[in-house]
Amino acid sequence: MNKNGKNKENGIGIMMIISIISIMFAIISMALIQTYINKQIYYESRELSRIQKEYDILKVEEMALTHSINKVRYKNLVLDMIKH
Repeated sequence: MNKNGKNKENGIGIMMIISIISIMFAIISMALIQTYINKQIYYESRELSRIQKEYDILKVEEMALTHSINKVRYKNLVLDMIKH
């Protein structure tokens, strides 16, 4: 007892322990959520990169096919002019 006749608690109380555990749980939860989000962003960026590469390949292939089509059209035009 102290001078006023009241007991003064020394040490850590149950509310302080609960507060500390709650804060630790919140910090760990936020770290896990951030890790999950970062992982999802990484996988999505890999997928976007793969799709972009396929798109670029298809664009080059489209240009080559367009060029081939134009060559065939020109050849047919010349042949038609020769036949007439």
